[in-house]
This record gives sequence, structure tokens and C-alpha cells, in this order.
Amino acid sequence: MATTNDRKWYFMPTIMLLISMVIGLYIYQVTLDKWVSNNMRDNLTDLLSDIVYEMNEDNPDFPNLNSELIAEYISHLPQATLEKRISIISKDGTVLGDSSISHRELGTLDNHSDRIEIIGAINNGSGFNIRYSDTLGIDMLYVATLLPLYDSLYIVRLSTPMTLLKSMSSELMTILVTLMSSSLLIMVLSTVVSIKRIDLRVKNEQSLQEERIKQRTYQIELLHRLANMLAACNSFDEAQNVIADIVPRILGDINGSVALMRNSRNQLAIKLDWGQKWPSAMSYTSDECWALRRGKPHLSNDSYHSLPCTHNSTVGDDQILCIPLTAHGNTIGILHLYFGDKNYQVSTSTKQLAFTIAEHLGLALANLSLQEKLRSQALIDPLTSLFNRRHFETAIEDQLMTAKRDKLPLSLLMLDFDHFKRFNDNFGHDAGDYVLKEISRVLLETVVEGDSVCRLGGEELAILAPNLDPSQAIELANNICHIVEKLHLSLKGISLGTLTVSIGVASFPDSKVNKDDLVKYADVALYKAKNQGRNRTVHYLDQYNDSSLHNGNAAPLELLPHSNRKDDKSDECMNS
Repeated sequence: MATTNDRKWYFMPTIMLLISMVIGLYIYQVTLDKWVSNNMRDNLTDLLSDIVYEMNEDNPDFPNLNSELIAEYISHLPQATLEKRISIISKDGTVLGDSSISHRELGTLDNHSDRIEIIGAINNGSGFNIRYSDTLGIDMLYVATLLPLYDSLYIVRLSTPMTLLKSMSSELMTILVTLMSSSLLIMVLSTVVSIKRIDLRVKNEQSLQEERIKQRTYQIELLHRLANMLAACNSFDEAQNVIADIVPRILGDINGSVALMRNSRNQLAIKLDWGQKWPSAMSYTSDECWALRRGKPHLSNDSYHSLPCTHNSTVGDDQILCIPLTAHGNTIGILHLYFGDKNYQVSTSTKQLAFTIAEHLGLALANLSLQEKLRSQALIDPLTSLFNRRHFETAIEDQLMTAKRDKLPLSLLMLDFDHFKRFNDNFGHDAGDYVLKEISRVLLETVVEGDSVCRLGGEELAILAPNLDPSQAIELANNICHIVEKLHLSLKGISLGTLTVSIGVASFPDSKVNKDDLVKYADVALYKAKNQGRNRTVHYLDQYNDSSLHNGNAAPLELLPHSNRKDDKSDECMNS
């Protein structure tokens, strides 16, 4: 809003006008006085000519008349009035008669030979002057002219008070000042009203601007947090939570989704969404989206066209904005915003915010995809697609900590193929790799969500099963033994026969063990399953109830590596 210093400039035009009006009035006053004086002088000069004419007609005998008779004569002239004073003055400056003063006062008058109007009349035939009259005590306008009578020269003078002239000037000035004052007052009032309206409008605009700045600052902060939170995400599930929370705060109540390119680069699938359930297709080809084909954002309906994308056919011609997501020069997906009604006008600010969000999402999701790919490469065994030993080491520590904290059971199943070395020798390593893949597939189909199937090395596998107590773990292990035993594998038309597995099981909290103890006891149980004939399940609690085992002091034989274990053959799976 305008400050006090700013407001004074609002009145500057009025102040300048006032100053110009004062100067103008002064110049007008001087000009008016001069004009009135000149006009009155001309008027008096004309009257004085009439007086001289009449005196020439009357031919009064001034030399033989006394002052009283002369005053009486001139008083009866029609030009003599209360405002018009006629004087007869001799050439030497003696006042012989006056229409406005008595005979007695006439004798007190000074000699008028030094009067400017008298000097002008003697020298030039006529004279003019404005001066203060000591006799009347007011300013007077004097006009004098020569009057030759009887071979003598007399001076006839006609005068009038300046009060009349000033009255005329004052009336005109009063009218002018009144008009100018009224105009000035109207201007001042208009200025005050305008200033108030300007202040009100400036205040409203300032409030709107402050609100815009506040909103923009809030949006910038949200965009900054969106970028930071997405950069800190470790999975698409976390990214989904971040986007569903922050993006609606930026764009408002707008339904949206993100479709990402599949590895084939010709199909996209919806991976993230927020707001209501995404109403359009959950997967589509790249040719079905105008934004992908054009390489720029596409709005279904605008002032120039009504061309919805093919993948949005389920919602008809509803308003949808598709924005390509790019990262490092490559298109990785599409950001979709669903507005509903086809006549919905998407504001420029909403578009700009959406474009900015798309930039952040493109980079963040590309990095997240790369992270997941690298993480998968680091934690997934490339042959079997099972988790590797690195993931196993981390997972068992985390889940054991969770089990202890929440007081929940946790079981570990250690699996080893029976006579796998002999199998490789008979059929070759290609067949061995094939068998590993098939058994891994069976295990992944058998376990439930939350269980981790890992390949620790060679043919040794492990299943980390949270929330399974010993009896449930043994049931799962027996089920795996039966499924594997019934498999009939063949490679390139050659039957590979049957294959069996031995499984050792250890559970928490039965022995209050740590990670190393749990692995050790499961390994010991696996050795016992091998030693008892293979193709079976052994839980370490069923075989070792002595105090040395519970204290973690198993016999040396039990900790021998798998390569030193004695192979025995067994044809059935039994619970020992």
C-alpha cells in the first residue's frame, strides 16, 4: 500500500495547479487593473471632451468669476456627479474651482503645478495620473486637458475615485476566484477520492500479489520436497506414497497416474497413481498416445482440436493431459492428468506446474528404475532368479531382529540337492543348470508372499520363512520334498529322472539364537537329514536336545562342510 511519502506525490498536480492559479490570478489582477484603468481613463477622456465642448459653447468668464461661482457653474454640468469630480485649474497651478469641495476647502489646496496630469496637459495638451488625494483621502484617477478661453489657458480636470474601479475589478476577481476555487475544490475532492480508490486498489492488488507469492512459495517448497523425497525413495512403493501425498497438494484435487515404459520399449503400464482409481487403460502401446508420438504434451480438447488419445477410449472425450516423462534424453513414460468434463479449461499455471512435476518425476523415476535394476543385479542370482547370499545375510539379520522385537516365530530351511554332483557328472552342467532353474521355480511357487528363497551357492538353497513355527516349517519342508520328488524333468527330449532334496530346519525363538546360530543349527539339521538317508526333513530340535547344542557347542562332526558329508541314498521322504 502507498506510504505517506508516496501520497504526497498524489497531490503534486493539485499543488502545482494551485501555484499556477495564484500566479495567474496575480497576473490577471495586474492586467485587469491596468485594463480597467485604461478603460476608465478613456471614458473620462471622452467625458472631459464633452465638458470642454460645453464650456466652449458657454464661454464662461472665468477671469471675472470667483471660485464659488466657478464651482457652482461646474457643479451644474451634467458630467459632474458624486463619482465624477470636475476641477478648473489655472496655468500656474491654482485651483479656481472644484465640484466636490467647498469654497472654504478650496483655499486650503496646494498649488497643482507639480501634478503629473497638470504637467502632461500643459506640455502635451492632456495628462493622466493615479495617485492618492490628500483632500479626499482616497486614490483618485485624474484626466486633464487644456481649455483656451479669452486668450487664456485653463486646465480642466476630471477625476473619479479608484474605489469604483477597484470595486469593478474586485467583482471580476471575486467571480474568477470563485470559479477557480470551485474548480480547485472539485479537483482536490476528486484527487482525494481517486487516491482512496487507488489506495484501495493498490491494497487489493498487493494482497493478491502477496497471496500469489505465498502460494507460489508454497508450491516451490512442495516441488522441492517432492524432488528430495523422490530422490530418497528406495522403491516404487515408496515413490507411490510420496507422489500420492505431495502431488495433490501442488495440483489440487486432480486424478493422475504415471505410466512407465516396459523393457520392450513399445508398451507402457500404469505404475503409480493418485486421487481416484485411474479410469482409463492400465496398459497400452506407445502408438496409442499422441504425446509419445509427437514428443510433446497433448491435451485431449483445446481451442484447436478435440483429439483424445486411443488409450483413453474408456473415458470417451473427457479432458486428459498427457505429458512425456524424459530423463537423460530418453522418454521413460507418461504423466496423465484426468480433469473430467471435455469443456474443462486447464489453466496455464496448472500446465506449468504439471510440466515441472513431470521433469522431477522423469529424473526421479529413471534413477529409481536404475537403482532397482542395480539392486536386482546385486541381490538376485542370475541363473535361478532367486535372492543371492548377499540378500540372505541382510534379510536374516533384519527378520531375526523383527522376530525378537515383535515376539514372532521365524524359521530357516536349508535345502541341498541329493547326489547333485553325480547328476552333473551323468548329464552335464547344462542339465544341472536347468534342474536348478526348475527347482527354483517350484520353490517360488510353493512359498507364500514374505518368504525369501535364496541360493547360497552351488546347489545349496535356503528359505527364510517369517511367522512359521517349527511344526509349520516342517510341514512346508515336507511339502517341498514331495513336490520335488514327483517332478519328472527332461531336457531336449532326454529324461533326467527324478531328483530329491534334503532339508534342515531351525526355528526361533526355540533356542534364543542369533543369526549365526540359526544358520548353524539349520546346517546341522541338514547334515543329519543327509546322514539319515536324504530325501527328508530334519528339525534340529528333534535331534539335539542336549545342553551343548543349545549353548551353540555342536560336535565337530556336525559342522563339517557339505563337500565332506557322506552321501547315502534313500527313496522316500520321511520326517525324522
